[in-house]
Parts: sequence; C-alpha cells; structure tokens
Amino acid sequence: MTEETFNQQITLSLRRVEALWQNAQELLKLPGEPSQSSEEFSTQPQKLLMESLTELSHSLQELQFAAGELHQQNEQLVESRRTLEAERQRYQELFNFAPDGYLVTDLDATIVEANQAAARLLNVSPELLVGTSLVVFVATQERRDFYYKLSQLQQGESITNWHVQIQPRGGDSCLASFRVAPIQNSSNQVVGLRWRLEDLPATRHRESTEQQSKNLFCSMVERAAIGIAILDSQGRVINSNQMLREMVGCDSEALQTFFPKLMNLDKPGVESAMFHQLLTGQRSSYQVEKHLDKPEASVEWGRLTVALVSGTDAEPTCATCIFENITEQKQIKAAQQAVIKQQQDIKQQALKQLEASQKEQASTAKPPPEKLSQNSDISVEQMGKLLNEILSNSSDFFFICDRSGKYIYVNPTAAKALGLAQGDLIGKTWQELNLSAQIAERLDAQQETVLTIGQFITDEASLTTVEGVRDYEYKITRLSNTNGNDAAVVVTFKDITQEKQAAVAASEALAKEAEFNALKSHFAKFTSAVTQELRNPLNSIFSYAKVLESNHLEGNNEQKSHYLQRIQIDAKRINQLLNDLLLVKKIEIGELRLNPTWIDLTAFCNELVHELQQSTFSHHQITFVSQCQRSGMYDEKVLRRILTNLLLNAMQYSPEGSKIQFELVCPREQAVFRIQDFGIGIPEKDQRLLFKAFHRGSNVGAIAGSGLGLYMVKQCVDLEGATIGVESQVGVGTTFTVTLPLKQQPVGS
Repeated sequence: MTEETFNQQITLSLRRVEALWQNAQELLKLPGEPSQSSEEFSTQPQKLLMESLTELSHSLQELQFAAGELHQQNEQLVESRRTLEAERQRYQELFNFAPDGYLVTDLDATIVEANQAAARLLNVSPELLVGTSLVVFVATQERRDFYYKLSQLQQGESITNWHVQIQPRGGDSCLASFRVAPIQNSSNQVVGLRWRLEDLPATRHRESTEQQSKNLFCSMVERAAIGIAILDSQGRVINSNQMLREMVGCDSEALQTFFPKLMNLDKPGVESAMFHQLLTGQRSSYQVEKHLDKPEASVEWGRLTVALVSGTDAEPTCATCIFENITEQKQIKAAQQAVIKQQQDIKQQALKQLEASQKEQASTAKPPPEKLSQNSDISVEQMGKLLNEILSNSSDFFFICDRSGKYIYVNPTAAKALGLAQGDLIGKTWQELNLSAQIAERLDAQQETVLTIGQFITDEASLTTVEGVRDYEYKITRLSNTNGNDAAVVVTFKDITQEKQAAVAASEALAKEAEFNALKSHFAKFTSAVTQELRNPLNSIFSYAKVLESNHLEGNNEQKSHYLQRIQIDAKRINQLLNDLLLVKKIEIGELRLNPTWIDLTAFCNELVHELQQSTFSHHQITFVSQCQRSGMYDEKVLRRILTNLLLNAMQYSPEGSKIQFELVCPREQAVFRIQDFGIGIPEKDQRLLFKAFHRGSNVGAIAGSGLGLYMVKQCVDLEGATIGVESQVGVGTTFTVTLPLKQQPVGS
C-alpha cells in the first residue's frame, strides 16, 4: 500500500464514521412504536453505542495524525537519500579523477570498479576493465607470485609497496607499485579488495627532474664569477665553488683552516661578534674588506658579504659568503690618493722654492714686502686653480676641513651632487649640510681622531644627493702645513652604491633559493600527508557505496544501515581533515581569534567522551574521572579541538579494546587534563619534534596519520595561554598533560 492509498483509506473511513454517527443520532431521535417494549430502547445500550462511536472517531483521528507524521518522515528520508546520492556522486568524481590508479575487485581479483588513472596505466577504458581479471595485466613470469599474494589478501592481510611487472594492453611492460587492502563487512568478513596502482617510472622521472634542477643550480654556482661559500654555525666551510678557492689560493682541504682565519672567527673581536649576531638573528648580513698577501691568491683585495640562511626542520641554520674581487677598485683609489699626494708634494715643493727664491732676492735687492707678498699670492692662486681643475674631473667627492671643522675646499663634483654652488660650501661644517645628526657627529668625531693620532680612518655612510640616497665609502686623512703642524684633514668620498646593490642582490638570491628549497620540501611533505590521509576514507567510501549501489544487501536493512554509518564516519574524517587544514592556515597567518565563554568543565568532558564513543567504531574504553566541579572561561571550539585530537591520538596508537584514562583535576587555580593510553609509546628521539607539523614517530609503521593533529594541539594550547607536556615509554604508553589557567566560576552561576 502506498502512502497516497493509505491516506485515502483513512479519509474514507473517517467519512463513514461521521455518516454512521449522524445515522445513530437520527435513530435515537425516532419515537418508539407502541408494540415495542421499553427495554428495547433502554438508555444503557444507547449510551454504550454513543461512546463506542466516539472512541472509534478519536482512534481514526489519531490514525490520521500518525499518517501525517509518517508523511513527514518519508519526506525527510527522501531528502536524506538525495543528499547521500549527491555525496556518493561527488566522491565518485573524486575517485575517477584521483592522480593515482584505484581499483575495486572481488576476492578473485575481478575488477568491479576502476578510475581514469588506472585505465590509463593499463591502456584500457574504465568500462572494459569492469569484469576483467587483474591477473590479465600481470606479466606471465609474475603470475605465480601474484596468486600467492592474492591468497594472503583473501585472508584479510594488507600489502604495501608491492612491486609488480604489469603488461598494459598494446604497450610495453612497466614496473608498478601496488598497495592492497581488504574490504570487510560488518561481520569482519573479507568481501572485496581495494588496489592503488602507481607507475614507478613516472615517480622516478619526477625525482629525476628535481635532481636535474638542483644539479643545474649547483653547476651555475660552481661556475660563478664570484667566490661563494656556505658556512655552518661554527664558521666551518660546508661547501665552496672553484672561483673562491682560486681567489684565496687554497684547495678544499686548506680552505677549511684558512677561511675562518680570514674572517677572524678564530679569535674574539668585532668580526667574530658580527658573525654571532648574524646567527642569532640580530642582523641579516654584514660586509668586510680583506687584504690577501698570499702569493698563491689570485686577488689582493676582496669584499666579503656574509648573509644568514634560516634553518628548517630538515636543514640547519647556515651562512652564505660572497667574496668579490675589489683589487682594481683599491688600485684606482690608491692611484687617486697618490695623485693627491703628488699634488700636495708639488705644492709644498713650489712653496719651498718660492720661499728660497724670496730669501735670495731679499738678500740681494730686498724688494718691498708688498711686492714679495703679491708674487707669493699669485703662485699660490695658480696652484689652487690647477688643483681645482684636476679634482673637478674626478667622480669622487673631496672635502678639506680645517681644525674647527669648516670647509676650506670642496671640489665641484661634491658641490654639484649636493645641489649647491662650490663657493656656498666654503666655511660650512658637516652639521650645516643635509646630513643625519648621527652621520654628522660621526664625521666630526672621526675627523678629531685623525687630527689627534695621525692615522687615517676608512668608513661607509649613506648621503642624500640630487640623485637620491647613495652609499659611499669615505677616507679621512691628515694634512700638514709647511711648518709641519696638523692644519687640516682631507675627506674623500667614493660612490659604492652599485657594488653594494650587486652584493645584496646576490646574497638575497641565494637566501631565496634556500627558502624556496625549504618551501618545496615543506609542500612535498604536506602533499604526501594530505594524500595519504584522504586515500583510506575515500577508498572505504567508494567500496561501501559500490556495495550499496549493487543492491547485494536488498532486504538486509541492518547491514545497509551499518554501511551508511561507515560512509558518514569516513566523510566526517575527510571533513575533519579539511577543517584541520583550514585551522592550520588560520594559525599560520594569525587569523585565529578566541571567543571565550563559561564552560562547565566536567559536563563538557562527559559530553565529549560520549560523542567520541558514539561517532566512531572504535572499541576503546574511555574512562573519564573528574575531581573538579568548576567552570572556566575558554573558547569552546579551541578546547574541544585540543581534547578531541589528544583522545583520537590515544585511540589511534593503542590496541583495539584497550583502556584510555581521561582525568580532570583543578589544583591551585588551574585546570589540568590528563589523557593516558597504553599503546605503542613515543621514542625519546621523536618527543622533542612531536609538535612539529607533519612529524610522525619513527615507530608508527603502517598506522595512518597526517602529522597535523599534535601540531594543531600545540598551537591551540599556546593560543589559550596554556602548557602541554608528554611522558612516554615505548611499548608501555603515553600520557599527555594540558594545564590551563582557571578563571573559575561556581557551576550553575
């Protein structure tokens, strides 16, 4: 009977009762015949008849109400079926377009379902694969071993990394890797097999391509025109290119000893301190100039740029060194200084000759003093014009300052760069130029030092010119007058902007390359973990959906319900993984924000344990004991994520049916959660990396997992301002302890 027929019958019955009721009312109103006795129309039967009809009417109304409820439930069931069908279709599409080959077979390896990747690997369309035995595609010489492994699979065993020589239709044989797992029904009986096929040559081609890219980069570094080295945190050379070894005149073995000495890392000092600051993150790079007096070296002067390369989980922190040949620059600068000195010597010699000539003339003719002074002024003026003409052709800046710090000469190149006339600068000081206070004070102090001790000073500074901010290397040298007194200093500025930009660009390129390699390694781990975690629930969903679709369980509602529950659980696992990935993203970019509310901790934990026991097919016994009747203000979602992940972790790595102890205590205004399992335990070497993303213990074996669960627990614990500790022993079990500050409130307030 359909629902529509049932509703029609109910409506018809209700109408008949109403008609019967009206007929009874009419009969009761008729007067009695004279021949009828009064007993036949006694009031008692009439009353009973009325009550029966009333009761029957009420029953039919209740039945009609029940029919309405049945109709509503039927609508919900139809909607659930549509949703389930949409989910099945979506996962079927995921199955078809998965990058790896997937097959579902019966116990005899007859293919029941195949995706596109498997069809491409076997060179047959998915439709033709269905109904074909997988052994057809196995090379003849390996079929005996295939049947042996198939018998193991029929007993419920799983096989991973099984290398098989397969023979695609119409193509050459190739080596493939099989991963096979049994499909079990609710009675734990093996009813089918799930297969994952991977073409090993394609995998090796990807690895080969990555290796070729890495080799190309290493080759380019080796052939670079500048010296490059990588140092560890102790300053030891990890690797170097040929150019560096030629520049310093050392082979690889001798470089291990020579290079730390060249960088002055073998003794305390400024360079050793800068290298330590680099490794601790206080600076990102630094530059120093080095003079090599080795006859074996191909350069005399070099500029060393040292930059930090931050470490990762897989790679330690190190430093990159770029060594540039600046011998020619130094020679040019030395030549300029020699010219300046020669000009000074010429001037001094001319003054001495003039003085001697004046004395000789004075001893003979004794001309008027005014005439002698005029001749001296003319000679000095001529020398000044000659010097100014020479320095105006130089690209460097020249400043000559007297003891008070005022300029007595500035060459035209410097005046033009500063946007001023040459004459406007005479008599000014560093403080009156458009320099930062720090640079001006430094120049004044260095100028005073040079005048006092007589040694030149070389330094670097950034100056604002008409072309913008430029980097300069300057040298301050003392000048003496004809009487040998320290009268002034000369300050020479050389533009080194392009050299510094080139060094920084090269250093940044190396740092970005290292960062890219670390990111590529991180992405590879991420992809592998997510793919592995998605495969098992997807395979399970596909298998159960296939069994339901084939209608082998028609009439067996209990088993259908079991399979539907399994599909829902696996769908929840996938949904949980996607939520975990979204949470990881929010954590890493700082978008996760707390929304604290008052939580009854004991009731919250009881509810959480009940949900886990109901929503999983695990037979673990979770025992919750609370010694805390308090409330705390926490973000419910974050606290749920912490405790759920720890409980699921305990269930995942402990034997089926074992006990898991969950305890809550509240000592000293704290809420302490302890979760103890009696599973495989965590090796000591893995415990320090336990909360790193994608890290898994070395003893997990074939147990599935993404390596994200404990990482998210640690991030959520830090977000709540809490702490987490772990105690574990291999083969005995693990205890996680989470301690949160308790902002308490009595329960029920």
